[in-house]
Amino acid sequence: MRILALAVLLGLPGAARAAGGRLSGAEFLNFQPDARALGMAESGQGLAAGAGALTTNPAAVAGVRAHEAYFTHSVLGNGIGADHLSYAGAFGVHRLGLAYRHLGYGTLEGRDDAGSVTGGFAPSDTVYALTYGTTAGEKARVAATVKRVESKIVSAARTTAFDIGGQYDLDDDWSLGASGHNLGGGLRFDSETSPLPARAAVGGVWKPAAGWNVAADVVAPLYSPFYAAVGCEYRARLTGEENFVAFRAGLNTKTPDAGRFAGLKAGVGARFGPVEADYAFGPGGDIADSHLFAITYRFGTPSGEKGPRER
Repeated sequence: MRILALAVLLGLPGAARAAGGRLSGAEFLNFQPDARALGMAESGQGLAAGAGALTTNPAAVAGVRAHEAYFTHSVLGNGIGADHLSYAGAFGVHRLGLAYRHLGYGTLEGRDDAGSVTGGFAPSDTVYALTYGTTAGEKARVAATVKRVESKIVSAARTTAFDIGGQYDLDDDWSLGASGHNLGGGLRFDSETSPLPARAAVGGVWKPAAGWNVAADVVAPLYSPFYAAVGCEYRARLTGEENFVAFRAGLNTKTPDAGRFAGLKAGVGARFGPVEADYAFGPGGDIADSHLFAITYRFGTPSGEKGPRER
């Protein structure tokens, strides 16, 4: 089971799905470190805001009013774990984001063609990212990310890729978002180059009542079938202007072959002052359940440029 999970995340030949006769690699780039979005089944193109949501939609950086630091630790099962650290800051009309992501697969046993043990090896994946965003009028936000991707099995492969994103508020109750991810580049191992799992996403969020968010996205990967994601969130306000507890749930059609209930997601969160803690859970079906724990810390003085409304 551990080898199967490793193959899926690394996008090894035969593990990735084909489209147009091609295979994508680096499936680990599809792993979601945004605990809020993951708890809503990876929906949230129009809802994403803050340092933790840069992987959902880069335009989330424009939702930062001062400075934020975000850290996650994921337990993916089968000895596989992931850590993600990001920062986002407001500097007048400009928004900057930095991110570091690392996935480790533990130590595996190496064997030669005759089946003899050759020693152990430790596959891993690492991403370094820089995001810039700004507002475009009072209702629109745009951003772009450049990232350096490294994947190591026995030897290492490296490439550069880009993400782009935007959001637009139709009114106080409706917002739209769209993004493109993993654009350009490919990972070359020996003589074979695998393209990155590029995808486009579009979606919206509706606020039917105070504290409620209902999000729906459609995602179109370049090398695999498109899928839909629907999620909802309820935030109950506590004493204090910014304090709340949140409950999230959602369903997507991303992995129909992974087993029963694999598309179901759920999560909870709470904010007290500058600190927010989030947790998301996803049944793994035939592979392994996933658990994502996240902490956000907000600090600094809000920028003089008025940012978008609190999401």
